[in-house]
This record gives sequence, C-alpha cells and structure tokens, in this order.
Amino acid sequence: MTGRLHVVSKTEKLFLDDAVFAAERAKGKKLSGPEKKEVLRVAREQLLGQREAEAAKQARAEERQAAEFAWSKPKPFRR
Repeated sequence: MTGRLHVVSKTEKLFLDDAVFAAERAKGKKLSGPEKKEVLRVAREQLLGQREAEAAKQARAEERQAAEFAWSKPKPFRR
C-alpha cells in the first residue's frame, strides 16, 4: 500500500523532509516534480515498513507478556 499517509508524526515528517534534502544534496540542485515525488514515494514505503515492523514487535511483546504473566495471591508477611 503506497500513497498518502494520513497521519504523520513529527519525526516521520522530519524523515520525509530529510529524504528530499538528501536527494537534492546528492543531485546538487533542486529536484524536479517527478523526482521529488519518487523520493517521497520511497520514503513513504520505508515509513510504512517501519510501522509494520513496530506493530509486529508490539504484538510479540504482548504475546510474551500474556504467556509469562500468571497471577497468584501475594503471600502475607510473617515474622
């Protein structure tokens, strides 16, 4: 799924801006419209991949937490 990212965090916006800046720096001048769109498309794909990786990581952490957690009544303090 490529296309518009409807919700972009501040760090993701900085990532997109940095991608365009780095491409312009590599070229030595401003990017044309199609070149800028291509750079942004690749950067958006990277962001989507990162989001999917974070979601999978979070799901694994939740599964691990559910598997490890077993509630037991606390033992009272005894002298």
